[in-house]
Amino acid sequence: MADRTVTEAAFDYAGATGRPRPVLGVVVGFCRGALPFSAAPIAPTLTVGRESTADLSVDDAGVSRIHVRLEHRGSGVWVTDLGSRNGTFVNAERVPEGGVLAPLGSVIRVGKTLLVTSPDVTPYANRRAPAFPELIGGASLDDARVVIDTVAATKTPILILGDTGTGKEVVARVLHDRSGRSGQFVALNCAAVPNELVDAELFGHTRGAFSGAVGARAGLFRTADDGTLFLDEIGELPATVQAKLLRVLETEEVRAVGEDKVVSVDVRIVAATNRDVDSMVDGGDFRGDLLHRLSGLRVVLPGLSERIEDLPALSLHFLADAGVGVTATALERLMLHAWPGNVRELRNVVRAASEVARRNGHVEIEPADVAAVIGATTARIGQPSQESELAARVTQVLAATFGSVPEAAVKLGMSRSVLYETLRRLRIDPKSFRAK
Repeated sequence: MADRTVTEAAFDYAGATGRPRPVLGVVVGFCRGALPFSAAPIAPTLTVGRESTADLSVDDAGVSRIHVRLEHRGSGVWVTDLGSRNGTFVNAERVPEGGVLAPLGSVIRVGKTLLVTSPDVTPYANRRAPAFPELIGGASLDDARVVIDTVAATKTPILILGDTGTGKEVVARVLHDRSGRSGQFVALNCAAVPNELVDAELFGHTRGAFSGAVGARAGLFRTADDGTLFLDEIGELPATVQAKLLRVLETEEVRAVGEDKVVSVDVRIVAATNRDVDSMVDGGDFRGDLLHRLSGLRVVLPGLSERIEDLPALSLHFLADAGVGVTATALERLMLHAWPGNVRELRNVVRAASEVARRNGHVEIEPADVAAVIGATTARIGQPSQESELAARVTQVLAATFGSVPEAAVKLGMSRSVLYETLRRLRIDPKSFRAK
């Protein structure tokens, strides 16, 4: 039976300006296989446990009745284990007696439940964004969902911005599927086609129009007539093709290479890039008039490391037909990875880890199966530099002493004057750690 997650604490949702003000809290990313995408504010404390009297009640047999207390402390969350039988873990490290500070973006594991500390959980309160099953994730994708719902049935061009592997083509396909257009969805990766062939690829060519043109070709614009043309990595288009593309967008007519007559087309354009096209326009590398034509509306897709709470749902999606499950500790290991390749990299790693798990005779992916694939690669929460290590130590002690500089100085073995100078250099405000 799917686990139940109930958020008992209420959101302080109204700000002075009428807009929701940010509220620090935790997002439930995983709970023994259930993916509620619920969240709870820490204002200023939050208890998590199996009992209904906990502020955040989770139906997880590995969680004690009142398992852990979370407190808003400075710019992070102070985590105190309340004598639980299985312990509490922050970024895979067991919480010591007395507690530990979890920076924002940390993964807290209680039983088989994974929580992510977030600077703002208000997007999860009273969500009104439409649901699209293809867009897997929580509130981080709500802006994209709203844009799709608003303009899918129009001909408004869309520019999708995001790093490689964030799912730009998935969004483009959802736009097409909801458009009601009768034609095909046609995609071109502009970076994968030699510059001298992009023109012919888009607009078509006659037989013998250039060396190697042994036959005629209609081109992607005509292929996508009455449908959608997705131009990925639009920032890689050569200048000559940019000019021709602009003219097609203005006239809705295409002329094949080597041909005199023009053909009318009705094509909805969705473009995407991982480059800063606005800076490219400023630098003269991309036409400003073309950018204005392409970006009727913009959709910005966050990197996976910016929506790490979505990783369990994505992982289970990629494992749907794999015949193996995944443990909470393996998901925890995945959530602590940096993911420079974003969702595409996650898909490849999870599928490879499932093969390793099968070879090892596991019915669920274990942390060792994940390690066999990603090894000791870059961690999202990695080894700190000497300065950041000092900042982390000072922050931990200030959090433990509720911002008392005299007490912190004693614990750190510093004089008050040295600690004050250290705080000034590190730009740490001790007042932010005082009890709310």
